[in-house]
Amino acid sequence: MFSDFFYVLFQVILCACAIVIVVISRKTRTKGWSYPFKLLASRPTVQWWKSKLHLSPLRDTPSNQTNGCDAITIRTTAPDGSAVILYIKKLGGETPLAEVHVFVKLADGNTYKLPDESGTSKTAWEDYSNGWSAGGLKVEILEDQDRCRILYNGLMEADGAIQHVKLNLIWASASRSTRYPEDWNNRLAAETLALEPWRNQTWHDLLNKCGGVRRWSQFGAVQGRFQVFDDNGKVVKSDYLRTRGVKERVMTTKGPRRSLTLTVAANDGTIVNLQGLSYENLSQCISGSTRMPDFSLQNVTSCDLILSEFCETSNELPNTYCISVNVGNRCLKLVLRISDYGSRLLSGTKQEYEIIYRVVFAEINGECATGVLELCYERKDKLASPFSLKLKRHLKWREINNIIEPIAYCVEFEDPIASCVEVAGGKGASLALLSSVQKDEGYQVPPGFTITTKALEKHLEQNPDIKNAIKDIELAGVEYEEAVFKEKCNKAVKLFLTKELSGELRGSILKNLSNLRLKAVAYNLEAEPRFAVRSSAVGEDSEALSAAGQNDTVLGISSDEDVLRSVLKCWASMFAFTSAYYRRQNGQPCLCNGAVAVQLLVEPRVAGVMFTRHPEAGDPSRILITANYGLGESVVSGSVEPDTYIIKRSLHGTLSIANLQLGSKTKRIVTKGTGVDCEYTSDGDRSTACLEEDDVLRIARVGARQDELWGAGRDIEFAISKIKAEYMMYLFYEQDGTIYLLQARPITSLETWTEEELLHELDLPIMSDDELLSFANTGEVLPKPITPLTHDLVYKLLDRGISNLIPDNHDIYSKSVAMTHNRVAVPLYNSIYRRVPKTIDINLRMLEISIHGHKVADDSTLSTALHRREPKITDKLFSILDMIKYLIISKWRMNDTVERVSKMKIDTDTDSVSDMCKYVTEFDEIAYFRNHSITSAASTFTQFIAMSVLLEGKSDFSPEQCNEIGVMLNSGDVLSAEVPQGLERLAQTLEDSGKDEEFKKLDPKVAMSWLETNLPDVFEQATRFLHEHGHRSIMEFELSTKPWALVPEDLMKVLMHVTPNTNVKQPKTMEEVIASLKTPQKPSTRKALRWILPLCQRAVRYRECTKAHLILAIHKIRLAVIHLGHLMVKNWYLPRHDLVFYFRTHELRKYVETRDPALLKKAIQRQNYYGKWCKLKFSELNTGWVDPLKVEGPKISSDGSVKVAGTSVCGGEVVARACVVRDLSEIDTLRKGDILITHATDIGWSPYFPLLSGIVTELGGLISHGAVIAREYGLPCIVGAVDATSLFQTGDHVCLSSTTGVVEKVKVES
Repeated sequence: MFSDFFYVLFQVILCACAIVIVVISRKTRTKGWSYPFKLLASRPTVQWWKSKLHLSPLRDTPSNQTNGCDAITIRTTAPDGSAVILYIKKLGGETPLAEVHVFVKLADGNTYKLPDESGTSKTAWEDYSNGWSAGGLKVEILEDQDRCRILYNGLMEADGAIQHVKLNLIWASASRSTRYPEDWNNRLAAETLALEPWRNQTWHDLLNKCGGVRRWSQFGAVQGRFQVFDDNGKVVKSDYLRTRGVKERVMTTKGPRRSLTLTVAANDGTIVNLQGLSYENLSQCISGSTRMPDFSLQNVTSCDLILSEFCETSNELPNTYCISVNVGNRCLKLVLRISDYGSRLLSGTKQEYEIIYRVVFAEINGECATGVLELCYERKDKLASPFSLKLKRHLKWREINNIIEPIAYCVEFEDPIASCVEVAGGKGASLALLSSVQKDEGYQVPPGFTITTKALEKHLEQNPDIKNAIKDIELAGVEYEEAVFKEKCNKAVKLFLTKELSGELRGSILKNLSNLRLKAVAYNLEAEPRFAVRSSAVGEDSEALSAAGQNDTVLGISSDEDVLRSVLKCWASMFAFTSAYYRRQNGQPCLCNGAVAVQLLVEPRVAGVMFTRHPEAGDPSRILITANYGLGESVVSGSVEPDTYIIKRSLHGTLSIANLQLGSKTKRIVTKGTGVDCEYTSDGDRSTACLEEDDVLRIARVGARQDELWGAGRDIEFAISKIKAEYMMYLFYEQDGTIYLLQARPITSLETWTEEELLHELDLPIMSDDELLSFANTGEVLPKPITPLTHDLVYKLLDRGISNLIPDNHDIYSKSVAMTHNRVAVPLYNSIYRRVPKTIDINLRMLEISIHGHKVADDSTLSTALHRREPKITDKLFSILDMIKYLIISKWRMNDTVERVSKMKIDTDTDSVSDMCKYVTEFDEIAYFRNHSITSAASTFTQFIAMSVLLEGKSDFSPEQCNEIGVMLNSGDVLSAEVPQGLERLAQTLEDSGKDEEFKKLDPKVAMSWLETNLPDVFEQATRFLHEHGHRSIMEFELSTKPWALVPEDLMKVLMHVTPNTNVKQPKTMEEVIASLKTPQKPSTRKALRWILPLCQRAVRYRECTKAHLILAIHKIRLAVIHLGHLMVKNWYLPRHDLVFYFRTHELRKYVETRDPALLKKAIQRQNYYGKWCKLKFSELNTGWVDPLKVEGPKISSDGSVKVAGTSVCGGEVVARACVVRDLSEIDTLRKGDILITHATDIGWSPYFPLLSGIVTELGGLISHGAVIAREYGLPCIVGAVDATSLFQTGDHVCLSSTTGVVEKVKVES
């Protein structure tokens, strides 16, 4: 019997094994019979291999590897079909190259790509400290693994036409990084091995081949402006892009035979990123990751993609294709429709790879999606030798750390030391670099030498009274008053001019001057040469700081004594009012290092200024030249209207004059006597161009080459000599005047942050079209934008504190509190709709009432919430357990907060900026915010209990019942009620004194002192009130807010308007409140409420106490920040202490370390825009990307009665009050925010530019002083507005449109 049983069992087992074998063989028919066994056996190998991998740090900046390829890539698309694809690659080798690709598709179907035949731009690799930069494309890493800024300013091709485009984008990450091969799913890795036939190569060798590509990627979104310009520099297309996708960092030593990358983003927030690699003897290696709608990041566990069957060659792209991807327990079905939109390019040092990009329209499990398909193939017809790139010789300032030889008082331009900014100043270092290549580039630099910064240091050492005078200037800059500041500056200047150069310093200058005279003879310039003595301060003529015309230049002098006096004059000018004020405004030290350049003066026939890229928008295809007769000072100063030439530069470098605009050229500056003089030009000279066509093209060719040598656009001063050059060293200019280059500085302002970028720099990346953001609760607490420092020190901790309470939310990119337009909002699907029931119930409605005050969710909202996170049976249980836990520990959390805040000490005794900066920026006390979140959750839980009991199981509630809930929950003594009660007590005491009417007539600024003298009891009571509640205020979570403790006069204003309430109603007792309720129908309900209400009231007290002490902690940080701001003003880091609030913490640390003026300029821009941002209005609920409401502002109308056209200098449009100033003596009429209308500006106007909202000048060209400063400050500006000072009057409302080049009088109606 037992034998029969075992026989039957054996037969059953055999049948089962046969069925299993048949099923496996069918599934693996194409993979071979041994595939299941190899798959099983390869798992341990994969696990062992991955355990041996070295985890390298994740950095968005380029690595130091010298071979292979290192790249950053961004591939994003949007539901409307727009797409952004770009990369920068560092191609290793003896001379590393940079390879750039940019492709943009707009929603209207227009596509833009690089115009190069290969589809890429290749240049010499240049290290960029803040990220990646090459070929006009710049990726600036703002925060590693979080945000970066993407800029492109160059030429692109659209439908065969070459156009100038600008791209200003912000990338924001929405997930943590996934690494390959570290995060490569073990099953997928095992499949890679199992698919290969048995070979001599070990599995370990095959895995090492797969590991030859190291990659890490993040999901996120890009948003920003794409602009297209016509041949005249006018904007013809301007689209705001919002796209989603992937940012990848890829490093390879040896690339694969072919590769595939597919990124597809669905409208619901699902994003799939697949990679496939194929090597020789390794058919396919599939990996990938997905971002799910619930913000979770999951690795792909299996995929049915077979590389050999999909796009094996570049000619086999199918129109449609389906891929199934498994992630966890979910299967994603991808249906791809591959469009013709895209690009094809050749990549690599030998063009060894062909890369194809295609925009994909797709579906993921039925959800509409878009994406990018990238296919890469190894080419058989690659170049025999590395790409024959003509390496451009880049001119770079020498680093002070690389100088080991001693620094002399004077160095000739040819000396390598002279190219160091810290030694020779900005101007001197540029002249040295220009001199170093003049023999090869077809121009000359007038011979000269630099009196180094060491000389100034020596002079100050010999004259301590000057150093003390400079110290007085620094002290006067702390509590700035213009008259006092000017007085101190004038004193320092006079001291400089009364001194004489002596000893070794004098001897060194005279010796170099003697050598320079000998060079003048060799150059056949003049028998008695004249000199130009030019200031060259450290920091001027830099990328971020032009210091245009701030310091003196002395022209036309000839004697030794004149030169020595001019050196003193140049040094003195660095401490004159305009220069010192400029440094103060730009965060540079008062005691600056300065050099002086001494050159032979060339008396030219024509001189002027050339921009190698048009300064209005940085167009690389247009060179701008302005010129006048005589010395170039007339052009630089804007004292005359010069000739203006626009030169068109083709892709292949061909130059042609596109436009000539004759200027009036009424005067010219010439040498005369011991200096220079201004003389009128003849009618014939005025009516003809000062430069002949050949001269224009020669100058432009020199400028185009300088653009290449510097690797960026340049603002160049030039001159053409009167003397023909047949007897000089440059024989190929036999019939032409010699071209002299007198200066080459960066074009400032081309990379200045736009208002749009600053408004969106901190935005939450919106990854789904149905994302739901609310301002309901946060709009009450923070009704205005928050400052950047508040974002880092308060908002981030608040978000972390709330997120810590959410059990399944441990990803820093899954925000519980969101940012948009610099405002705080609540992402509802990540907060109150994070866990929802399958049907809308009373609990959800009560939660909505507590946050919004009304019902919100409908069936669509519920469906989206359920799609994101399927409810679990245990959700409600765990939520209740969490709430009970919070209720139990809430008192302990309150006490913990009180204790922590009481022990929190702010060291405001230190005078060290760096120490105070470190203390402020490293504040990371999350406990305050976590404790407040816990007590708030506990209070909410008790209120839910009370509401549930009150409603007696009803599924909904009426407005009347909602009102009773509010009455019930608002009963009891809470801390927040102490503020109005304390004010009433103060007002009552004041009234009882009988002097309340006298008090109300006082100036609030002196009211507190008056109380101290006349009513000491009231003063003591007010002081006690300020001590207890002075840190509370509107926007109290905002660090820049000024609570009563900082401005007691505001409390006095309130007190002057508070009327004591003589009919004070006693608060109802709990019994009275419960008895007044009409909703309860059962006696047991009222009985239960008698037990629950005290619990609610205790929970509210704990919450309010924790909040009050959290606000006190924020106030203590506020005091530390204010102290830091004052220290920074004292040390000339900031012109105003409140600017400190407009830095991010990492920016603040870097700024204190480097004094980078670009960071200060960014902070100033934020502060200037803040008032405008406060006026933006938003809906309470916002779906998808958030946009402000279109609110009708004042009606602006024009009757055309007063309208003047000019030349646009800096874009933008502004409506404001006009201030017409014909002379600087009338400047007292200027108000902050005015549009300045004047004849022309010069250096004397510099202190007033920060007050302006726009500039209009009657005189001046695109490179005049007003134009340069307008671009530096980002102000709308037009020049050449003839008769504007006569046609407009101060007080007129005017509209200045720099886009159209028009200023007109308008009417503004509310």
